[in-house]
Amino acid sequence: MMSTAVPASSIRSRLRRRVRPSAATLAKRRVQAALATLLALLLVLVAIGFIGAIVLYRSAENRYVDVALPLRTLNRDVLFRLTEEESGVRGYMLTVQRRSLRPYFVGRRALADDLHRIRALTRGRPELALRTQEVARQAQSLRAFYDKLITFVADGREGRDRARLDVLDAELRSGEFRTTLGLMQNDVDAFIAETRSEQHRTYIATLTILGTAGGLGMLIAAMLLARVPERLRRAYAEQEQEAQASQALEHVSEAVFLVDDDHVVRYWNRAAERLYGTSSVEALGRPARSVVPDYDELVEAAEHGDRFVPVMLQGTERWISPVVNAFDGGSVLAVRDATGAYALERARTDFVATASHELRTPLTAVYGGASTLVARGDALSPAHRRSLLNMIVEQSEHLTRIVDQLLVSAQLDRGTLRVDEAECNVAELCSAVVHAANVRAAASNVNVVLQLPSATRPLRSDASLIRQLLINLVENAVKYSVEGGLVLVRVTDTEESVRIDVVDRGIGIPSADLDRIFEKFFRLDAEMTRGVGGSGLGLYISREIAEQLGGTLTVTSQLGDGSTFSVRLPHRR
Repeated sequence: MMSTAVPASSIRSRLRRRVRPSAATLAKRRVQAALATLLALLLVLVAIGFIGAIVLYRSAENRYVDVALPLRTLNRDVLFRLTEEESGVRGYMLTVQRRSLRPYFVGRRALADDLHRIRALTRGRPELALRTQEVARQAQSLRAFYDKLITFVADGREGRDRARLDVLDAELRSGEFRTTLGLMQNDVDAFIAETRSEQHRTYIATLTILGTAGGLGMLIAAMLLARVPERLRRAYAEQEQEAQASQALEHVSEAVFLVDDDHVVRYWNRAAERLYGTSSVEALGRPARSVVPDYDELVEAAEHGDRFVPVMLQGTERWISPVVNAFDGGSVLAVRDATGAYALERARTDFVATASHELRTPLTAVYGGASTLVARGDALSPAHRRSLLNMIVEQSEHLTRIVDQLLVSAQLDRGTLRVDEAECNVAELCSAVVHAANVRAAASNVNVVLQLPSATRPLRSDASLIRQLLINLVENAVKYSVEGGLVLVRVTDTEESVRIDVVDRGIGIPSADLDRIFEKFFRLDAEMTRGVGGSGLGLYISREIAEQLGGTLTVTSQLGDGSTFSVRLPHRR
């Protein structure tokens, strides 16, 4: 039996290929290195935190030495300088010699310097600064009094006699000044004690927080270092196996399927299974037209670049966004469920159309009235001018209400509507809303009536939001009432809540639209065949406000026989 020699270089090459680590092992090693680095950084962070806390404490001690202790020393020095001034004046009164005033002038200059330094140290500390101002004011007053005594003594015998009579007043002023200095000394002592206590608390809290945070961080990092790398290795290995078993298109969110030139399905990913409710086993090998609803329409829409295509999927209307890419031997069709995007686009379109119409009408009226006043104001009668101005005011208020509705709608969408709770009187709110509605409804000959219970308890809620909710409901009832009709606002106070019913005898609401009327921009008369306008936001805002206040807004209606909107608000949220 003959053996074949294998070159040594070939053996080494095979060994290198055998020991070469896999991608999963490399990923594990990289994660281990990253977590080890994180652990080291946390250790460094804890060390730096402790050092920083100690440095901070020493720095605070330095500020304590530079501020608190000098304040105490300067306060005592002020008292000493006052004594110098007082002794100098008394000596001058006894000897009538100018050299006896030398302690007075020395103490005066030193006192001014001390007060200047105290002002600098107490800057930014309001209590000490106020006390320093009081000390400076009394020092100025006492200095002026001493100057007066010196002047009296210098004028001769009569002046000296008068100065001696004022000595008692000098003692009183000096006593007041010493009392104020004593109060300032108490303030300085309190400041020193507070500084010490605050420094100690800050020091202990800083060390505690740093130690806790560092310990938790190291614990977490250690746990990650012990568990995550192995789990990542397993997950990475599983992902590699899945990638080897299936194509990358299995993981995209769009439904992707491949058809050949005969339009037979050759590939069907998981997103397509979810979208169409057909498994890949059922779809593969079948004509695309028998698997994909409206297949030809989807291909045609994709070729024309249409964004949305309506189709029926599993008994529900959906809007699909298709993209097709052809290649030799077939084509790939990527389909995305764009129902949400279509709804958003439609809402945007409805908003633009509604806002344009609702803003155009009052703007036209305001522009026409203002143009008439500018062009023919002098030729118009006072009554005509008043009528035009009233019309401009009314249409401006209408514009303001539309803009307010848009702003509130945006706040509701962002979740930033602010609720300011306070005690409010429901009866007064309803009375004000009904009165304003009767003024606006006078032209349509609709009467708004308020029915109140014998007594209502205060409601803990936001009065401005309740008022806006009621205005929307009452105006909606007036708008859809027949001419000469009646709108009833009925308030019922129960143990748990307050109920407000807005009842009209208008055109009513079809049962199919009872849920949709609270949708944004929805209007019963979208084409305004009855001449009833509106932004389509009032009822949407009203229900959202009711829910924000912890209540509910419901509706009952019968077509041709009016509607009843009921608001329930709890006494306390």
